[in-house]
Amino acid sequence: MARLYHWRWYYSIPSLVLWVVTVLAFILIKANRNPQALLILAPLLIVNVLWLVFRKAMGFRSADAEMFGMVFHSLAVGITVLWLLANRLCNRNPLVTFLLAFVIMAVLGLLGAVSYVGLEFSPRTIGGLTLLGMLASAMLLSFGLTAWRCQNRYTGLRFVLYLAFWTVAVWLATALIFFSIVLVIYRPPIPLFAGMLQLLVVGSVLGVCVYVLVFPYLILALVDPFFRQRFYACLRLRPVPPQQQDASENRQSE
Repeated sequence: MARLYHWRWYYSIPSLVLWVVTVLAFILIKANRNPQALLILAPLLIVNVLWLVFRKAMGFRSADAEMFGMVFHSLAVGITVLWLLANRLCNRNPLVTFLLAFVIMAVLGLLGAVSYVGLEFSPRTIGGLTLLGMLASAMLLSFGLTAWRCQNRYTGLRFVLYLAFWTVAVWLATALIFFSIVLVIYRPPIPLFAGMLQLLVVGSVLGVCVYVLVFPYLILALVDPFFRQRFYACLRLRPVPPQQQDASENRQSE
């Protein structure tokens, strides 16, 4: 017996809800009603192209492609929305800023999950949301640690390099904690050395993936005055004046 399904055009765009949120961030926030704010779409486009290339290269099964697509689009749109809301997040206690940013990422993650699978969350969807939460918290913590290391002496190159280090380091620590919890609860039949080796590989790969994802946004913040101001304000960075930087380099060379 044939079954009748009601198809809607938006079924082919599972991340539509996330794009609607992005548009609302432009419309509702007065500071974003500026042509320069549209530049944030450039890194969003770049990471989407990279995701399409990566997905094709990995050859994901349909179920895996859906789960990782949900994680990727939620994280990418979450980063975009954070930049658009940055002027509302700065000038607060750093811990409050961190928590607000994480809440925004969590809400967008839930919206992304609902837009992909509806309200019936499967174990795979819950696993994707868990991964998204780990990615978001590790990313925010990496930015916080990098800002802490660059507060007294900030340059763009120094921030880029420290962020690369902290992103991988935080992900290795996250993977270690996760593996330890799994080891205690489930006691998987896997040698400790093999588990630690997998931990190092997975943690490093995820750290590099997160860094590649945030790198286009970071470059935009470094080169564009509109987003650079938000970048400095949220992370409480004080750029070193060129004259002072040259003097410091001259003293070191003597």
